[in-house]
Amino acid sequence: MDGIIVINKPAGYTSHDCISIMRGITGQRKIGHTGTLDPNATGVLPVCFGKATKLIEYMDNVSKTYVAGFKLGYTTDTQDIWGKKIEKEYAPIPEDETIVIEALASFTGEIDQIPPAYSAVFVNGRRAYDIARSGQEPDLRPRKVVINSIDLLEYDASSAEGRFEICCGRGTYVRTVCHDLGEKLGCGGCLSSLIRTEACGFSISEALDLEEARKMPAEEVFERMIPVEYAVKGLPRLDLSETDYVKYMNGMTIKLDPAGYPQDTPIAVFSGNVLIGISQFRKDSLKPIKVFS
Repeated sequence: MDGIIVINKPAGYTSHDCISIMRGITGQRKIGHTGTLDPNATGVLPVCFGKATKLIEYMDNVSKTYVAGFKLGYTTDTQDIWGKKIEKEYAPIPEDETIVIEALASFTGEIDQIPPAYSAVFVNGRRAYDIARSGQEPDLRPRKVVINSIDLLEYDASSAEGRFEICCGRGTYVRTVCHDLGEKLGCGGCLSSLIRTEACGFSISEALDLEEARKMPAEEVFERMIPVEYAVKGLPRLDLSETDYVKYMNGMTIKLDPAGYPQDTPIAVFSGNVLIGISQFRKDSLKPIKVFS
């Protein structure tokens, strides 16, 4: 069984929990997911089956969209509302939402972001959260991330709470954006809720509720499966002739005109309308990266 089922992850479940549940529902063993969501986050979690599991790295490069709740005047060790509160002296909460809008706008584009201490980033071979839990401070360095857009949806100065929508690239920590927003405003801040509304080209409106899926027969769940070819819709496409198809499947070098295909860039290779592999051009030679039988 090859394809993708998009689920709406509920709060309280890890992404791995969702995979275990979907494995139990479908009876399929070869399953994986794109873009881990924290247990308290909800929203779009594409679950890949069979051949699609080999394409996760190409799916996960697409920007994701979130709706994030934030609370000002409150900071924690995890940069979200569920962590241990850090007592500090803060500047007053801004009354004017224009100040918040301007602060959020400063995070757009390619920026340097220091991941949170409680994150899965590796530091000298150890996960940052393991170091933090041992009582040490992980040596985290800034990383380049891309934020395409960030828009304030609502803000209530009386409760010091608000929500924004953010479209960002892979590796962006939205809770760190909330923390950094509080730092920029001088009043402190943290994430209070997180919903992923779009990922890998899928929206929450087409996602299957996980609890609903648990009540459905496996056949009905499989009816929600999206063809595996959808996983590579963001890649350049190359259709092979029947002769070149035979060469490709036998691991032979194929010489083709590389015009229109950037060198060393993944390309989705098709025969007819069937995805048969991922390749890249090196000069005029098509070099396989993954080949599907």
